[in-house]
Amino acid sequence: MRHASRWLVYAGGLLLTATGIAGELQPHVLLDRMNDAVRQLDYEGRFVIESADRMDAMYIVHRVDGGAEKERVVTLTGKPREIIRSDKAVACFVAGRKQHGNVGRRDGGRSFSPLQGVSSEQLQKFYRMEMREGARVAGRDAHQIMIEPLDDLRFGYRLFVDAETALPLRSMMIDDKQHVVSQMMFVELKVNDGITPIEQDISAMQLAQVENPAEDVDQDRLVPPAWTFAELPPGFQMNLHRRRPAAEPGQQREHFVFSDGLASVSVYVLPEWGDRDLSRVSRLGSSRAVGRKVDGHEVIVVGEVPIKTLRWFLDDIRIAKQ
Repeated sequence: MRHASRWLVYAGGLLLTATGIAGELQPHVLLDRMNDAVRQLDYEGRFVIESADRMDAMYIVHRVDGGAEKERVVTLTGKPREIIRSDKAVACFVAGRKQHGNVGRRDGGRSFSPLQGVSSEQLQKFYRMEMREGARVAGRDAHQIMIEPLDDLRFGYRLFVDAETALPLRSMMIDDKQHVVSQMMFVELKVNDGITPIEQDISAMQLAQVENPAEDVDQDRLVPPAWTFAELPPGFQMNLHRRRPAAEPGQQREHFVFSDGLASVSVYVLPEWGDRDLSRVSRLGSSRAVGRKVDGHEVIVVGEVPIKTLRWFLDDIRIAKQ
């Protein structure tokens, strides 16, 4: 579900008809409304994700109970699997396995759905945003936002945002040649009324709770990075850092996540394993990956950004001074 794992984007404002140019509606206002909508509304629907030469269909239920989010994501194509998330824990179920996979607690309540928030304030520094003619998606009127990068370190996006609820109905990632790199689109969406309850699945989520989740997360966050970066690509900031013991005695592995408000990049540092060649560019769906060996470690950088950006992270990483 990783591909579902990376998309998009509420605060009031005038909504105009989505079949024309929404001239009075500013992109940053709509993106802020979108941010709140994906976290605060109850919704249920089916969507497709197209990445490279692969297309997957998925089903999602999102509910808010007393300010706490509950979410269920189910694959409709490929191997059957299901992820259930609450504010307490996350559980993963795969067909054919008797036991659930304990994913534990996810930092900051991060969602597995394709509906992710973006920082409009952060975007305005590195992207040009413009309202375009609206469209119909999943039988609903939608506003269209064109988001174009101001440099060659990130891709562009086209977002179709529901005129009634501000939920993202379709998102397209576009490269510098105007080719669609990947896209997500709802084919069916129901909001607020008649949403399927998830309460019967809470017991499954409780099974996934770690014994001391708060303590586990705090320790994870408090451990300082063993690696640092000389200079990050403009606009990118670190959103997440994890440092944990590796399988090998005395070894550790680290995971960094950086974002510019829309695009994200993951950096993994692992103990060196064998003599495998990391110099080639690899593809993981719509993401690309580059790697190299540094001081007995393997550094792998993954993201839906240009290769130039991935190599920037790869070339600038170094062991932190103790």
